[in-house]
Amino acid sequence: MSATTAAFDSATAPEYPRHVVTAVLVSHDGARWLPDALTGLIGQERPVQNVIAADTGSADESATLLTESLGPDRVLHLARRTSFGTAVEEAVRTARVLTPDDLPYLKRPSGWDPATRTWQDDAYDMPELPHGEPVQWLWLLHDDCAPDPDALAELLRVVDSDKHAAIVGPKLRGWYDRKQLLEVGVSIANSGRRWTGLDRREQDQGQHDQVRTVLSVSSAGMLIRRDVWEELGGFDRRLPLMRDDVDLCWRAHTAGHRVLVAPDAVLRHAEAAARERRTVDCAGRSVVNPHRVDKAGAVYTMLVNSRGAVLPYVLLRLVVGTLLRTLAYLVGKAPGQAVDEVMGLFGTLLRPGRIIGARKRRGKGVVEASELRALFPPPGATVRATVEQVAGSLGGGSETEAGGSRHGAVESGPGGDDADFLEVEQFARLKRLAHKPGPVLFAVLLLVSLVACRALLGGGALAGGALLPAPPDVSDLWSRYTDGWHPIGTGGTQTAPPYLAILAALSALFLGSTGFALTLLLVCSVPLAGVTAYFASRPLIESKLLRAWASVAYAFLPAATGALATGRLGTAVLAVLLPLIARAAVAAYGFRAEGGDSSARGSWRATWAYTFLLTVVMAFTPIVWPMALVLGLAVLALRRDDIVAYGLRLLAVAGTPLLVLAPWSISLLTTPSDLFKEAGLEFGTGQATALDLLGMSPGGPKTAGGLLLIGVVLAALAALLRGERQFAVRAAWVAALVALVFSVLANNSGWAGPATLVYGLALIAAAVLGADGAKERVASQSFGWRQPVAAVIAVAAVAAPLLAAGGWMISGASGPLERRDPVQVPAFVAEESITRDQPRTLILGGTSEAEVSYSLVRGSGGRLGDAELTESGGGDPGLDKVVGRLVAGSGADQTDQLSGFAIRYVLVRDGAPAQMSRVLDATPGLSRLSQLDGSALWRVDRQISRATIIEGESDAEPLPVGSSTVEAHTDIPAGKAGRVLRIADRAAEGWQATLDGRVLERTTVDGWAQGFELPADGGRLDLTYEDPFTHTAWVWAQGALAVVLLVLALPGRRKEIDDDLPEEGAEVPAQPVSGEGRRARRLRAAAQAEAETGTEAAAATAEATSEGVASVDGLPQVPEEDPYAVAAAVPQQQSYGEWDGQQAQSAYQGADYASYGTNEQQQYEGAYQNAQQYEGAPQYEGAPQYDADGYQIYPQYPADQYQQQAQVQYDQYGYVVQQPYVEGQQHYTGAQQPYTDGNENEQRPDGSSNQ
Repeated sequence: MSATTAAFDSATAPEYPRHVVTAVLVSHDGARWLPDALTGLIGQERPVQNVIAADTGSADESATLLTESLGPDRVLHLARRTSFGTAVEEAVRTARVLTPDDLPYLKRPSGWDPATRTWQDDAYDMPELPHGEPVQWLWLLHDDCAPDPDALAELLRVVDSDKHAAIVGPKLRGWYDRKQLLEVGVSIANSGRRWTGLDRREQDQGQHDQVRTVLSVSSAGMLIRRDVWEELGGFDRRLPLMRDDVDLCWRAHTAGHRVLVAPDAVLRHAEAAARERRTVDCAGRSVVNPHRVDKAGAVYTMLVNSRGAVLPYVLLRLVVGTLLRTLAYLVGKAPGQAVDEVMGLFGTLLRPGRIIGARKRRGKGVVEASELRALFPPPGATVRATVEQVAGSLGGGSETEAGGSRHGAVESGPGGDDADFLEVEQFARLKRLAHKPGPVLFAVLLLVSLVACRALLGGGALAGGALLPAPPDVSDLWSRYTDGWHPIGTGGTQTAPPYLAILAALSALFLGSTGFALTLLLVCSVPLAGVTAYFASRPLIESKLLRAWASVAYAFLPAATGALATGRLGTAVLAVLLPLIARAAVAAYGFRAEGGDSSARGSWRATWAYTFLLTVVMAFTPIVWPMALVLGLAVLALRRDDIVAYGLRLLAVAGTPLLVLAPWSISLLTTPSDLFKEAGLEFGTGQATALDLLGMSPGGPKTAGGLLLIGVVLAALAALLRGERQFAVRAAWVAALVALVFSVLANNSGWAGPATLVYGLALIAAAVLGADGAKERVASQSFGWRQPVAAVIAVAAVAAPLLAAGGWMISGASGPLERRDPVQVPAFVAEESITRDQPRTLILGGTSEAEVSYSLVRGSGGRLGDAELTESGGGDPGLDKVVGRLVAGSGADQTDQLSGFAIRYVLVRDGAPAQMSRVLDATPGLSRLSQLDGSALWRVDRQISRATIIEGESDAEPLPVGSSTVEAHTDIPAGKAGRVLRIADRAAEGWQATLDGRVLERTTVDGWAQGFELPADGGRLDLTYEDPFTHTAWVWAQGALAVVLLVLALPGRRKEIDDDLPEEGAEVPAQPVSGEGRRARRLRAAAQAEAETGTEAAAATAEATSEGVASVDGLPQVPEEDPYAVAAAVPQQQSYGEWDGQQAQSAYQGADYASYGTNEQQQYEGAYQNAQQYEGAPQYEGAPQYDADGYQIYPQYPADQYQQQAQVQYDQYGYVVQQPYVEGQQHYTGAQQPYTDGNENEQRPDGSSNQ
C-alpha cells in the first residue's frame, strides 16, 4: 500500500474490534437465492471485516451476481466439480489474516464519552489493543442461506459468553416458511441417520431457544475460529458436500473444543441440494443423487470417527439398517433410492484405505467418548421416529377436516386469556371427534363384540364347529405348509391349504402367537368388518351418517355373526376384507367415485391391490374367485370398446390367484365342488330357506332371520327409483344378483355364508346410494304415499342392524365355537404319543350303527389344517377294512391289524351308538381303561411301535425301533438275513434310509406301508424324508410371487413432499410487533412500508408475469431475458457508531463488547473522501478492478422484508454509509489511502488537540 495518507478524523473512528470476521460465501447455480443471501450478508448490523466468495462453475448468473456485489477481486472462480469443503479451503487460503494495521480502527480507546459528550483523558493511558490481539473467525455461508440482520451479532454474543467456544452455529429456518424449524444443532445416529430432534414441520415458538452444546451445527452459517479451522485441517476432502459439517464438529469435540448453537441467531436455508432444487456435481464425474451422497457421507463419518471398541457394532448397524431401508424403498416402489442406499454403503466400505487413513489422521483425541455420549440421539429415538414417519405416511390426512395448513401456528399451551377458554377448547375437541366417527365406530363395535364374545375370552384354545385348535407355535404352522411330508393319519404328500401360510405370517407379526391371531380374526371380525366398510365407502358417499349406518349394518350381517359362532375362519376373513376388495375392484375397472361410467382406465396399482386381496381371500374361501370372474366378465362386456386393456386386467385378476396359490388352486378346478368349501372342518348347519337367503341370512347358529333385514332389501329396491347415479345402483344390484345365485348353489352343498356376505354388501351399497339425498327429494314433493313408505323403509332399515346387534349382545356370540382344552384325547394318551414308539389313537364316532366315522390321530389330536390334509390325501382302503371289521364284531383278534397302523388306543366319542362300545368290549386283545365325559377308551394288548423290524418268518414278533414323528436315528442289532424295516406310514419316493452310511433299498410292505430291506448285520440307522426339489423350489417361488404381488399392490412411496415451498398466491407479510426494541421498531416500519406499497408490488408482479415470468413446481422462475434486471436491493450498512449507539440500549449491554466502543467513543459521522483502489488477489492479477463505491442502484426486491431502497457495494470495514455508484461521477486512484494510522495531529470537538 502507498504511504500517502489523507486527512482523517481519528476521533470518529471506532476502536479495533475484539473479533475479526471473514465471511466465506460459496455459490453453485444459486442465482435463485443469491440476492437474498447477499442482502443478508451485507446488511448485517454487526458487519464482517472481510468477505471472499467462491463460485464453483455455476451455469447461471451466480458468478455475475457475486462479482457485481462484491467486486471481481473478491470472487474466486473454481471448477464445477469443486466440493464445498475445497471451495472454502481455497477461499480461506486466499483471504489473508487481517492485522490491526490493515483496518481503519483505533488501536486504543479514543476517550470520547458520548453520554457526557466530553473527553476522558484516562483512556489515553491505556495500551494499544487493551483487549489483546483480536480473534480471527470464519463465517461460512451457502448461496441458498440468508442470515437475519442480527445473526452475526448473536453468534458473537455467544462467543463472548463462552471463551472455550470454537464453533457456533445459528438456528436454521425454512426459506419460504420462515417459522418452520430445520435445525437447532444436529447429531448423527449409529445407523447414520441425520438427527435434528425436531418433528416434521415443527414451528418455531422459542421451544429450543437455549444456548447449549451440540455435536454439530450446519455448515450454513457456521462461525468457526480460524486457528481451530487450521488445526483441524478444514473439511475432510472425502466428504464433498453432505455430512462434512458433522465430521468437522465431531473432530472439534474430540480435540477438546466446544461446539455451541446460538438460537437467537436465525438463518433461512433453502437446502437446495438436499431438496433436489439443484444438481450435485461435486461427488463424481456426473450428476449424483443427493441421497447417495448423504448415505456415503454418513457411513464415512461414522466409520472414521467412532471409537475402535464400538466400530464392529457401528458397522453392523450400518449394514443392517441399509438392508432394511433398501427393502423399504423397494416395497415403496422407489428403486432409485434403494440403489442409492446400497451404492452409498458399499461405495465407502469397498475403499477401506480411505477409512484407515482418515482414522490415523484423527488420532485418539483428548476427550473421552463417554463425555460425548449425551450429544448423540438417545437409544430407540430413531426407531420411534421411523415408526412415526411410516404411520404418518400411511394414515395422514384422509379426512377433509384433518390437518390444517402446513404454515399454521401451533400454540404451546393455554396461557393468560387463553386459559379462560380451556373448557370451550375441550368441547371443541369433542366436536372434532364427532366429525371423525371412524375411531369412535370401531370402539363401539369392539365393545359390543367383547360383550357378545364374553364366553370366548380367557384361557384355552378356540375350537368347535368348523374350527380345529391352532398349533401352539407358529413354526408348526409354517412346517405344515412347507414340508413335503405331512404326518396326518397314515401320512401323505398332499398339498397343504395356503391359508396356513397366511395365518402363519399374521401370527409372526404377533410374536408367533397363533392363538392371538385366531382370536383377532374371529372375535374382532365384527368390529374390523365395520371399520373397513366405513373407510371403504368413503368414495361411494360423502355422508358420514350414512356411512356409519352402512358399516353397522354390514358388520352385523347374519353371515358375519354366524361365522363367528360356528368357527368359520374363512367367512370371518372375508367379512373383514370384502369392503376393501369391492373398493379396489371399482378402482381397478376405472369407475368414478360417484359411481358413474367413466372413460378413464383404472390404474394398474388398483388392479394389483384387487388381485392381492382376492388371492388372500381365495385361500380361505375359494367361492369368491368364480364370483369375481363372473363380475369381471360383466365389466369386460361393458368395456368392450377397450377390450384389450380390460381384458389384460381381468386376466391378471383371474390368473394371478391361480398361479400364486398353485397347486392347491389347480385342484379346485379339477374338483369344482371344492370351490364351495372354506377353511376348516365341514360343519353342516342345515340348508337355509329361500326367505333366509333373500334376507341375507345363510342359516345356522347366531344368524338373524330373513325378515329382520327386509328393510335393507326394500331400501335397496327403492334406490332403483332414484334418477341420479343409476349406473352405480344398477351395478350394485348386478353384484347382488350374482352373489344370490352363488348363495343358492352353495346352499345346496354346504354353507352359503360367503356368498350371502357379498349379496348383503351389494344391497347395502345400493341402499346408501338411494338414501343419499332422499330427504330432500321426498320433501320436495307434495305429501302422498311416498313419504309414509319412505319413513317405513327408513325405520325398518335403521332398526334392523340395531336389533341384530342387541340380540347378539344379549344371547352371546358363542355357539359351537368355545374356549376349551386343545387336547382331544386323555392326557396320558397324549403324553404317551410322543414317546419313541409314536403310538396313535383311533377315534370312532357316528350317529347310527349303519354309519361310522373315524379318524386316526397322532399326539394330542387334530390341529388347524388337518381336515384339509386328510381330505385331500384321500381314503385309506386298508384302514377302512380294519375299522369295518372292528366295529362289525366278528369276534376275531384285531390286535395284529391295529398294530400295523401303530394304533395303541381306541377312543369312542360321546354320542356314539352304545352297540359300538359293547362290540369293542367283546373284541379279543382290547382292554377297556376308563370312561371320561361320556367317552370310552380301550388299549391294544400288544407291543405297538411306528417303526418295527420284521423277521423273515411270519410268526416272529416284530422288533420295535425308536423314532420321532417323521425321522428315526437309532442303533439296531444284528439279525437274520431278509429282515425288513417297516414304517407305519405310506410309501413315498422321498423316504431315505441308511445303515452306517449304506443306502437301504426301498420296498412296500402290506401294499401301502414304507419298508426297507435290512442286512444281517446291525449298525446306525438313519431314516429321513427328503422333500423333492420341485416342492422346495416351488415353495420359495410361491413366496417370491406373494412378495412381488404385495409390492405391486402397496401404494408407491409418495414423492418426497417439500415442506418448505411457497404456498400458491400466498406471501409472507411483515407483521408489526409490539414493544420499543430495535427489532420491534424495524418490523413495524417494514409492515407499514409493505402496506403502503402493496398496490405497487401487485402491479409489478402482474407486469412481471405478463413478461414471461413463470412458475415451475411451485418455485419462482427468473425471466428468460435479462433475468437480473430486477435484483435484490442490498441495505445500507450501519456505521460502527450507529451500532454502538443502538447497543447501549439493547440486550447486549451486559456483554463485554468493548471492541465496539459502547459509551466510549463518538459516533462516526463523516466518510472517507479518498480511498485506494482494492488490490486484488495475486492469482487474479490482470482481472478488472472494481471501484470501491461502485454499484448500480436496483429497485426493491419484494421477497425480503428487511431490504432498503438502495443497494450498495460491500464495504470491508462496514462503518461508512456509502453512496450509490454513478458512472462517470466517482472514481478512485491507486495513490489514495483508505484510512490514516491514527497518529496525526487532530483537533478534538472541544478545540483541544491530541498532541
